Amino acid sequence: MKPETTKVLVITGVFPPMPIAEGDHIARLSEGLAERGYSVDVLTSKKADGKSVKGCRVHAEMDNWNWSSQGKVLRHAQDLKPDLIFIWFIGMAFEFHPMISLLPTRLKAALPDTQIVTQITAPVGVRPKEHPFLTRLNLKLSARALGGGNISYEYGTILRDSDRVIAMAKPHLERFAEHMPGLEEKAVIIPPPPLIPMSVPGDASRLKGREMLGVPADAPLFAYFGRLYVGKGLEYLIRGFAKVRAQVPDARLAIIGGAAPDYFKSGWSVDDLHAIAREEGIEDAISWTGEFPFDTDAGSLYLRAADYAVLPFSKGAALNNSSIAACAAHDLPVITTLGERPEPEFVDQQNVLLVKPKDSAALADGMIRLLKDADLTSRLRAGAVALTKQYFSWEATLDSTVSVFEDALETAARRELA
Repeated sequence: MKPETTKVLVITGVFPPMPIAEGDHIARLSEGLAERGYSVDVLTSKKADGKSVKGCRVHAEMDNWNWSSQGKVLRHAQDLKPDLIFIWFIGMAFEFHPMISLLPTRLKAALPDTQIVTQITAPVGVRPKEHPFLTRLNLKLSARALGGGNISYEYGTILRDSDRVIAMAKPHLERFAEHMPGLEEKAVIIPPPPLIPMSVPGDASRLKGREMLGVPADAPLFAYFGRLYVGKGLEYLIRGFAKVRAQVPDARLAIIGGAAPDYFKSGWSVDDLHAIAREEGIEDAISWTGEFPFDTDAGSLYLRAADYAVLPFSKGAALNNSSIAACAAHDLPVITTLGERPEPEFVDQQNVLLVKPKDSAALADGMIRLLKDADLTSRLRAGAVALTKQYFSWEATLDSTVSVFEDALETAARRELA
């Protein structure tokens, strides 16, 4: 089936101008699919408008995502009669409601010839235990009525009844497979590309970024990039950077990003980070950007200003971390952490420098090592370029996504002919 004759319905709980990176991601994907000739409709929240997204018809019609709204989704799909439905699954975007986890089964019943591809952006399902008793009861009754096996309390039937599943990292896919044995046969991994507009590389952008950060032109500058919330390891980074400053007094740190939405905070506050910086006596050595607009090159300019990136994830780095993609796309040597399920794509001292998570001393050692070892720094910079080319470019992301769509549609066509 040719793209120009293929109708795609995207179902997503987040979309611009909602202030979340996953919304920008699916918007860029939708726009790219339209550019490649697909007819793209997007069904999303009333909080979105999609005015900045070109080539797509955006239906910002959903007040909420719950049992009562399920019929609205089904009616929209039946009216459109798409060849393929692309569900952009992120639990919090659908209010962690179990309705979305059963949606592929409902859609299959209503549109048996439509292929369903689901991309799961994080290994977090719908958290049904956090919902009221009646919601949980409805989930159990609905799952029982749907019948069959491989019904997960966390993921419903979304893994079972999607024709293809896209994960963003190998550890994610391994976790999903725990809920559905054999999932790997219809699943692929597509890591996220940079989710910010890119500035022009060169000295002018570097100097402008440093001016925006208030950092001297010749100061060694480490940068953290991403949302600020528990699990990002920022408390260890600040304490580790204090150890670096004790040895390299002119070193600076930029913390690029704003506070996460409330559902990520878990009693944690950015104020805690400022308190640690004051306690360590390095508050004047840290530049805090706060929230910056995703539709400008501000984030990119901040990264152009940096010499090194430090991403100290508490559970280790994964291929789905869009902050790694952003830093690598700016040719930055990246220091990050080694998790329990290491990503084979990240090779220590070749394309990243891996250190222990939740260890400020290990982070400090890594930062000082890069300051002293020019050969290692050059090697990591070249490795970042290679990572970007293979995994973290929008062209690679679109190629991989289109390949999944075509495979699903071709498999369905062969099945009809058989």
